Amino acid sequence: MKLSWVFKNIPEADEAAKKNNCCFGTVDTWLLYRLTKGSVFATDYSNASSTGVFEPFTKCWNPTLCNLLSIPMSIYPPVKDTSFNFGSADSEIFGVPIPIMALVADQQSAMFGECCFQPGDVKLTMGTGGFWNVNTGGNLCASHRGLYPLIGWKIGEEVVYLTEGSMSNIGTTIKWAQDINLFTNVDETAKMARSIVDSQGVCFVPGFQVKL
Repeated sequence: MKLSWVFKNIPEADEAAKKNNCCFGTVDTWLLYRLTKGSVFATDYSNASSTGVFEPFTKCWNPTLCNLLSIPMSIYPPVKDTSFNFGSADSEIFGVPIPIMALVADQQSAMFGECCFQPGDVKLTMGTGGFWNVNTGGNLCASHRGLYPLIGWKIGEEVVYLTEGSMSNIGTTIKWAQDINLFTNVDETAKMARSIVDSQGVCFVPGFQVKL
């Protein structure tokens, strides 16, 4: 929606897109572009599918959604395999040209790093937010209960799909509790949690983000 706002309210961006002089991507796209001194503009399937604009069922940027939001399709990067030779970091940056052989999104990389390679494997990572992912193998599953499908990674002919559920506030909840002086050190929270046997039905839901 922010990108849609840009093209509706900043004429320079719209003009640049019409001249094929406007690019948009995820953080990995920007890093790749900067590391290669602007010579490579690309992303991978895992990052693309995390944007919500890339259609995992058809494996392409969604023209219907882009048309609805008045976003030009020309701004999106080519989508490559997760394991792919993306070129090399410019030698001026590190002293030698370093090959860039993979791009992968954060939750997908955590899934891969935890060796969740088999259908049914599950991982839960908790940082600023919490992310629960299930390996669904070669089956792309669209949930009716708030989970959403992602491409985990594509390596050669193999495409591995995930389904994901997320909670925006995990680490931020701890920080909030610390800010209102419920404790001084995060280590104290374990002791606090074990200090009672039963909450007597009281639950705390860290739903700090309001969607209007």
